[in-house]
Amino acid sequence: MDGEGARLHGGRWNPPGLAVVYLAESRALAALEILVHASRDALILDWLLLEVEIPDRLVGVMEAKDLPEGWDCQPSSPEARAIGRKWISEAKYPALKVPSAVIPEEYAVLLNPRHGKISQMKISEPRAFPFDRRLLG
Repeated sequence: MDGEGARLHGGRWNPPGLAVVYLAESRALAALEILVHASRDALILDWLLLEVEIPDRLVGVMEAKDLPEGWDCQPSSPEARAIGRKWISEAKYPALKVPSAVIPEEYAVLLNPRHGKISQMKISEPRAFPFDRRLLG
């Protein structure tokens, strides 16, 4: 939950150098994002699930219709990363709800782990999140 991986390598919504934690609004979307981005071999790892309760007043929202063309390209577009950079630098919200590039009608949630209001969120204890072995092929 420190955003270190995204800080080191960048992500769809952040350039390298900026820490961001990537979450999904549902377990199903989280699993699908992992399936899209990780190798099948990674599915045998000991994945963990955390639930994060974020008060609505701490969440900014970006709708797909308001995003620049190509925001959902692979690899990530400079325009999408610029949106994340602006959100972090403005520091208005510690969380930003953005459309998933996998299913744009569903949402990922970005967290700025260095935001002063992050402590107002409730984070559960981690628990096992195993993938069904049939997904291994």
